[in-house]
Amino acid sequence: MSLRSHFLPTTGPGLGAGVLAPLGFLLAYLAVSPLADALADRPLPLPGGPAAEVAAYYAANPAAITTTAVLQVVSVACFAVFVGGLAPALRAAGAGWLPRVGYLSAAAMVVSSALSMTLLALSLSAGDSTVAALRQANFLAGGLVNVVLLGVFVFGAALVLGRDLLFGKPTRWFGFVAGTLAMLSVLSLAFYYANAFLPIGRVLSMVWTVVAGIVIYRRVRAELAGR
Repeated sequence: MSLRSHFLPTTGPGLGAGVLAPLGFLLAYLAVSPLADALADRPLPLPGGPAAEVAAYYAANPAAITTTAVLQVVSVACFAVFVGGLAPALRAAGAGWLPRVGYLSAAAMVVSSALSMTLLALSLSAGDSTVAALRQANFLAGGLVNVVLLGVFVFGAALVLGRDLLFGKPTRWFGFVAGTLAMLSVLSLAFYYANAFLPIGRVLSMVWTVVAGIVIYRRVRAELAGR
């Protein structure tokens, strides 16, 4: 199947969607921890920690919370651009549902950021039960839901686009590994130690979008140049 049948100059991922967007997806996320840590006066309490400690952290660190929320939204906005760049190829290959999965993953992080900002606004007035519920929902949306859906998208895109030879076996298998580890984070609902799949699966899946985006962009542009 010709690369041109999937990626036309007017619809395929150009430099922005194919290269810059996945780089932004990864780099904006990686910037969260160092910037938030530099702005915060203490570590963020873990989900399930005492509600009073969570409320105190949010009340004392508005700059860290706001910076985190903004960077997370920027990160997934870049991911949404990348998903949009791949959408024509995925639809042409019969996987039109995969872009929706990618957009839902991005939306989950936006919801998480919105919940974080809500908790910031209510930290001084909300009761313990409200604080605990908002913190848990914030973690689940930005952690479990976001990562599992990201894993589904990466695994599915690796399967479909690799099958259509838009990239070679190394990139395809990298997608299988990254996507599987991200999806395995669902086990954290039952096993505490499965929480390790959340950061590992997330970052590997992010790196895969960078690798896949560069490979596809270069191959598509090479074919278009040879027409």
